[in-house]
Amino acid sequence: MQSMQQELVRSALSLLYKVWKKVKLLRSSADGNNRKNQLQSREYEISKAIFNLSIELASPACLEPDVVRKSIFGQAESNFENFVLAYWEKSPNLYRRKQNTQNDDPVFAALNSAFNLGTTPDAIIESFIKGLVSCPAIASDELDINSFLHEVHDSLGDAIKYRQDIRVLRTEDPSDQTSRVYAREEHFFDDGTVFLDEEAFAKKCKHAFKKGYSVALRGLEFRSKKVAAIASALADLFGQPSVGANIYFSPPRSQGLARHYDDHCVLVWQLLGCKKWMIWPNPKPLLPRLYEPFDPLDCTLDDNSGRVEVLHEGDMMYIPRGYVHEAHTDVGESQMNAYAGYSLHLTLAIEVEPPFEWEGFAHIALHCWVEKQKLGGSRFDRSRAKEETSLFALVLHVAIRLLSNNDPIFRKACIVAAKLPSSSSCTTAHLKALRSSQRSTFDEILRSLEKNCSFKEALKSIELAVQENNDEPFLWMSWLRHLPQGGDADLRIDFCNILEALEELVEAFSSNPEQALVGFTGFTSRFCRYVVYQDACESFGTLLQMYRTTRNQYMRGMLALHGAHVS
Repeated sequence: MQSMQQELVRSALSLLYKVWKKVKLLRSSADGNNRKNQLQSREYEISKAIFNLSIELASPACLEPDVVRKSIFGQAESNFENFVLAYWEKSPNLYRRKQNTQNDDPVFAALNSAFNLGTTPDAIIESFIKGLVSCPAIASDELDINSFLHEVHDSLGDAIKYRQDIRVLRTEDPSDQTSRVYAREEHFFDDGTVFLDEEAFAKKCKHAFKKGYSVALRGLEFRSKKVAAIASALADLFGQPSVGANIYFSPPRSQGLARHYDDHCVLVWQLLGCKKWMIWPNPKPLLPRLYEPFDPLDCTLDDNSGRVEVLHEGDMMYIPRGYVHEAHTDVGESQMNAYAGYSLHLTLAIEVEPPFEWEGFAHIALHCWVEKQKLGGSRFDRSRAKEETSLFALVLHVAIRLLSNNDPIFRKACIVAAKLPSSSSCTTAHLKALRSSQRSTFDEILRSLEKNCSFKEALKSIELAVQENNDEPFLWMSWLRHLPQGGDADLRIDFCNILEALEELVEAFSSNPEQALVGFTGFTSRFCRYVVYQDACESFGTLLQMYRTTRNQYMRGMLALHGAHVS
């Protein structure tokens, strides 16, 4: 019965999509503003209906997660665990593919068919530009898809926008520069340009490509079912909410993006042609955080000190976040192949969002422990003790954040929710080693908290925020609102209005800070001693599933607006 319902929905989506396209066409040719506005209103109503109908559909089973794992990391079940233990967030790694095995790889074959590989550059550009709609960003901690739809109610399904969805750019030849240390990116279109005429836009992209510009399309996991299946499998594998995917098509002897580093780890998959990469180690102990400002590049980077790798078709390279890199298609005559020097590669971005770093796990562990204390134990029977517990927990949340600004371990990805292959006799040791390393990391974090947490520094930052009536330094806490709070309603912390809780905290502790310090020290010590790792893992997994649900709804909705269900 459920299968029949799903098929009916898919049929309805196919019909709606065709009607939607016709309405868009009518609007573009309509005379008079009133008529255009009426059609535009209908257009948005239909796009919202398409999105809503699709979000609960089962994802098309294009590729199984285990197939993707084997395709990327190797056939042996232990290969992924070895990768995590040896390279993850530590060092780049190159995976070579033998030419004669590519055709047998179902993942590579799926990508080959998705982008018309083996055809002309013009046909390749058309293959990933045709039928595009804009994919507006959803807030990182938004777990209500209806809130997102409300925000974009008058723009859902609009034409793509420059930079948000696509970039057409090239990097100047360093030999042509005299005053700049690093080469500068040059964009073919102006920021924010909206491309209403798809045919004219494709023509301009082809022209730009011939002039040395690379075409870089973002959010491919929202536009291609095959890429979505790969991205979803990787997100499961690494225990993260989502994995992003971009495609880069570069002409011969060119460089698209300038030298840079990313705030996320990247798997670069060479699909067509060759590309030469230079990678420099991350000199900083702290990994860059997602969504935080980028530091300027170190001007002392020596071109000769970087690692150089030429990727051929089928090869894949892992680049950790923070590692400076650049790539270009000037690989030398001996490296060129039948594709005359142009290159197509896919990047899979494993973005570690704040709740899913080890800092996030520490916040979740603290929350779980505090909630457990509310349910029992004579120490928490009195309302005053309960109030102090909530306030001490709030200070410890702030202290954890401050500690993470200097301690590298807090910024690493927490992968306790990674979906690993089923244990077998040959992989048990590897799985145990991986799980043991995660538990050891948490133990190290607890030792750091007990030893290095500063009550005075945390209280000082809170007092300053209250004094200036400025909650901006504490907006990072907003995701904590998704963790369930029990107990008395008046003792729950409103993380969406954190300033009110901070004011109450200052009022409670300012009269006798020394006594508060003693209480906080004891509170922190008890937490570090009695917190239950498994409880935190379960809550972490629950939160991850909430994030994944919303991301999958968004992905299905956007895929539907790109014609995923058209028959």
